Amino acid sequence: MLTRHDAASIGAVAQAQPTEADEYPYYVEFRVAVDGVYGHSYIAYGRLDLLGRPATATYADIHPTGDFPSMVLGHFFSMEAATIPEKDTLGYKIASRFRRPLTAAEYRRLTSVIVCVRAVHHSWSVLAYNCNDFVAEVARGMGMQTPTTLSLPYDFIPRLQAINERTLRPTSSLASAPVKEIRQLSQSARSQMVGALPALSPR
Repeated sequence: MLTRHDAASIGAVAQAQPTEADEYPYYVEFRVAVDGVYGHSYIAYGRLDLLGRPATATYADIHPTGDFPSMVLGHFFSMEAATIPEKDTLGYKIASRFRRPLTAAEYRRLTSVIVCVRAVHHSWSVLAYNCNDFVAEVARGMGMQTPTTLSLPYDFIPRLQAINERTLRPTSSLASAPVKEIRQLSQSARSQMVGALPALSPR
């Protein structure tokens, strides 16, 4: 029979054990916003509350400056880019999202990766470096696997989630994960994409 003393002891042990919120007080969320034909992938990250819900949010992405003309020209040339989402983008409906809770060390790693990626990439284009490439580079910096970025953001984020579902937490390999990865697209892949591109570009 459980005595009052036993109940008090169990309660003390439960209080002493770290909770999910204690171990993983931060998060990163990979999103795709409903934005035209292609959609737009970006990242949200910050602190979680005690119930595991986002309490704060900071955002990162890459998109061309100059609005529609830059998006059109970005099918053929590299365009000047910004790496903080526009307010309009943050107001769009989210088509899909993939959230991972992070420890304090993992969160520090994430913020360092984002700083480094932003420092390197200042231009955007549909084929050479678009919003999927930015998200993928940050994900790889966190030790995650990434699908091909030659897909619509509407497809890219769900695929990113699918290939990482078995990895419940970033592993210790993230400590040695490269911050930057330079991707080279073959000329044939570029030609195929040009033929498949619709009238509007992903950002």
